[in-house]
Amino acid sequence: MSLMTVTSVDALPKARLRVKLSTGRVIEVDVTQYLNALGYERLRKPVFFTRADVAEWGHGVSWPGDIAIPVEALYRLAREQAGQAWPTHRFNAWMKRHGLSAAQAASALGLTRRTILYYHTGAKPIPIY
Repeated sequence: MSLMTVTSVDALPKARLRVKLSTGRVIEVDVTQYLNALGYERLRKPVFFTRADVAEWGHGVSWPGDIAIPVEALYRLAREQAGQAWPTHRFNAWMKRHGLSAAQAASALGLTRRTILYYHTGAKPIPIY
């Protein structure tokens, strides 16, 4: 299995990115949720946002001043926004609502604890099923 990387990026209006991946796939992703996150405030300025570039080694999208979004997060967001993955915040709310630890959630869903941690942290997209 090879590592998915970003090969090109275009900044679009309204905090959207068009990202070409090493798999040949092109995704469009709304990164509005990052605009209010600590350390990402400069992205609110449209002129600064347009300075999006491929991060070193293609590991994501970056801007001047050590601001970056990893490729895994972009891919997960794009899948969520396309209705192809369950949103991480909803998964975490489900775990909290039922008082489940990662091990308990894994047992309830018949998955490994590691998979639950990937889903809980947003490191991997959560399949709809």
